[in-house]
Formats: sequence, C-alpha cells, structure tokens
Amino acid sequence: MSTDYDVIIVGAGPSGSAAAYSLAKNGHQVLILERGKEPGSKNVYGGRIYPYSLSKLIPDFADDAPIERNVTKESIMFMTENSSFQTNFSSDHSVNHGFTAFRSKFDSWFAQKAVEAGAELFPEIKVDDVVFDENNSIIGIKSGDDEITSKLVIAADGATSIITKKAGLRNQFNSEHFSVGIKEVIELPSNVINDRFCISENNGAALVCVGFPTNYLRGGAFIYTNKSSISIGLVVKGTDLVNSKTQVSSLLNNFKNHPDISCIVNGGKVAEYSAHLVPEAGFNMLPKLFGNGILVCGDAAGMLLNNGYTFRGVDLAISSGIAAAETFISAKNKNDFSSSSLSNYEKLLHEHNVLTDIKKFKKGPKYMENQKLYSDYPKLICNIFESLYNIDGNSQKFIREIIRNSIKNNNISTLGLLLDSIKGANAL
Repeated sequence: MSTDYDVIIVGAGPSGSAAAYSLAKNGHQVLILERGKEPGSKNVYGGRIYPYSLSKLIPDFADDAPIERNVTKESIMFMTENSSFQTNFSSDHSVNHGFTAFRSKFDSWFAQKAVEAGAELFPEIKVDDVVFDENNSIIGIKSGDDEITSKLVIAADGATSIITKKAGLRNQFNSEHFSVGIKEVIELPSNVINDRFCISENNGAALVCVGFPTNYLRGGAFIYTNKSSISIGLVVKGTDLVNSKTQVSSLLNNFKNHPDISCIVNGGKVAEYSAHLVPEAGFNMLPKLFGNGILVCGDAAGMLLNNGYTFRGVDLAISSGIAAAETFISAKNKNDFSSSSLSNYEKLLHEHNVLTDIKKFKKGPKYMENQKLYSDYPKLICNIFESLYNIDGNSQKFIREIIRNSIKNNNISTLGLLLDSIKGANAL
C-alpha cells in the first residue's frame, strides 16, 4: 500500500528530532508534526543535557548548538529554615557532566538539523488520533478532518501523550506518577554569576536542594547557571501539594528568601515563569513501547531517570529516538511493521542503555517516595553539623556522641535509619 510518508513523528522534542534526523539523513521520507508555534515553544525545562547521545548523532554539535554553560561544579544542599549543609564537587573534565540549555532554543535548533537533513516539519498542528486499517494496524494520523498515512508512526508527544493512549498502549495515568515542576529564569550579569558560584567564564554550576525548599514535602529544588541568567525552581509531588493545600509558587518564594539562596538571586530580574508536569515513576510508568505500526519514545514513554543526585531525560529521549529510527530501518528491510517486527525496538533500547538504566534503577522511584528523605534526614544532617561546630564552653563531644544525640533528639529510629541507608544503596 502506498503511503504519504515513510514515518510520521508526532512531537518535535529531542526524541522526535533525533528519530527524524536519523531517518532523514538515510534518505527516508519523514514528517514531523508539532502542536506548538515552533519546536520547544511549549517546553519549559531549563536545565542540563548530558551530551553523549547527541554526540553519537551529531559529533560536531557543539559548533552551533545553543549551549549556555558546560557544567563543571555539582552541589547538593540539605536545608532547614535557618541552616544548611552543602557538598561540592568540581572538575575540569566536564564533558560528560553535561551542559545547560534552554529547551526552547535547543529544541528549535535540533528540529532544524532534522529539516536540513531532509525531514519536513509542520508546527501548530494538533494531532487528534491515529488511523487504523482493517487489520487493526496503525497506518497514519488524523488532524481535524485530515488524514496522513505512513508506514510507521512515532509518538514523541510528551509526558501526557495523547497518541500513546489513542493507540491503546497506555492505561489511565496515576496521579502518584507525576510531580509538579515550577521554574523561574532570573537574569543576572555573567560576571556576577561567576563570582557567586565561584566559576570561570563559560563554566557552569548545578545545585540540588532538599528539605526546606519544598516545606519537607516529597521533591526538591534546583538551580542551574546559564550565560547571563540562572534557572531556579522546584519539583514537588503533585498529590503532596493537593493533600497539604500548598501553593507551589509560595514554596518558590520562600526558597528564594532563604539566606543561602537570597544572596544568589539578589538583584536579579525575573525574565520567565513556567510550570509543567514531570513524570517520575520510572520503569513502572512505561507504557507498551510498540504496537502494530507505532513506536513510543522520550517523555511520551516516561523515559526519565531521577535518582536524587541526577535527573536525566533529554539524553534518554535522544537515545530512544535513535533506537526508533534503527527499528524502522530494520522493519522496512523486511517490509514488516507489525508489533512482532517492531518488538526489536526494546532490544535496541537496551543496547543504547535506555531501558538498561531505567530498569537498573527501577527501585529508585519507590525509594524516593520515602517522606523521611525530605523531612527527617535533611533536619538530622543540619542538626549534626550545627552541634559539631557549636562550641559553647561545655565539654566537647566526640562525633559519635553528636550523631547519636542528634538521632535521638530528632526522634529518628536508628534501625530505621540503617534500613533506609541500605535500601538507598540498593536503589540508587
């Protein structure tokens, strides 16, 4: 049967553009449909991107990609209302530590690379449904009254993917699987950013904060440096916000007013404010990744990995897009786009270490639901160091005494702490 295109890709995010670029450069007819005004216009994530998957696809991407800063400094801060404890790590060997970027700029650049390779891109197109043939195979998409046919449809339409649901590959969403993300971009002069984060020109810093920023709800705060601004925000479990009747915007304001943060944002101008849903259930959130005539990749498949100290999404999305393209090429050689033929996609996702890592850390999301990680333990850590440096004239205690007294004073079970430590070591 003749079709309008070899592949229709719904969504021009990193996974969709990676698939489109891979296919188009190999001479396949590719159509990308994007519901936003332009690629990236609906994406508000402004953080870091690990470049290994992008460099496989476009080795010289750094020549013109809209990179803000290369991350050379990593920090984790445990916070209470009036205290904090921070770890710092810095390295000049930062190629695999990632870079910071604005998704609006990055997605637009990446989609344009796919267009230059030969893909067709149409923005402001809302895809309403998939088209089935008499054998229950997907043979295209429907947008309004229009139908466009293809040998394969790739669903890359984001965390709340309509296409995946229409194709019967996902059940109803579970509210526990999502967090709410909120972000501000605050403009500051480049030299001020360098001074406040103790970094040199073009180098960047990434800071993760736990405890007080979310009012001890499940989640955390982040700060990333851009060229002449910082991205600052929170990610909080949605059900916790509802149950506690907490406004996430008030949490962000309180976070910015904390003494350790106010000195960073002081004098800055808010240039952008945004909010979005973040899928965080990991392996247990994955839909069926393939069907007759369809593949699912990127955020549409819930391919994110959050283990507390790193948050990965774009790199996994790009790798899944590459795997989707490879799956199509293999299926086209056999002229077989059935579910059985496309099941090779899972094998390729393992080879690209997408499913390998998501499955490896599948206990992570469950472990990260532990409320004590966001309340009791940040308070305990800060209390230990408060006592450690508090010299009041009384007999100074051994560190073991300070730790033991802090555990007792914070009403924390020693056995529970030990078990949570073991579980964390096994999950993360």
